Amino acid sequence: MNKYFILLLISGLVLSSCNKEEFTPFDEAFIHINFNNQDNVEIRSNRRDVVSYYVYLSSKPLNQDLYVDYSIIPGDGLTEGVDYEILTKDNPLFFPIGIYRRPVQIRWMEREVDPTADNTLTIQLDSNNLGINIGFPGPDSNQDKLIFKKVNN
Repeated sequence: MNKYFILLLISGLVLSSCNKEEFTPFDEAFIHINFNNQDNVEIRSNRRDVVSYYVYLSSKPLNQDLYVDYSIIPGDGLTEGVDYEILTKDNPLFFPIGIYRRPVQIRWMEREVDPTADNTLTIQLDSNNLGINIGFPGPDSNQDKLIFKKVNN
């Protein structure tokens, strides 16, 4: 009898200690940019290729098209047409319903850089037509921009 009472008591304690509150899943939509999950990328000065860097939409399916405005911000050590060329001319980037990533293509050109200058190129996500968060949710808004630093070999 005592054995059954103890077993019943333990079962009751275990069941009553369960948290019965519903967990609300994280479902806040956001837009971000990265390359291999990094938001700071080093580019060698002898690089000569075209690379696609993707802007991602992380959300449930949307019921209307999304337009994302972005800026290309060069440091004073880089010159467009000499160090790089932006091949993607679409601004804003257009995300039709059902599309969750769009490329920004850059052609990197071979040229030594002045190591004392600001040799960065930044793709900054500025705004969008649906009011979706730019960057990861939270106070830091990580991955709201992708920064390239061109360095000599």
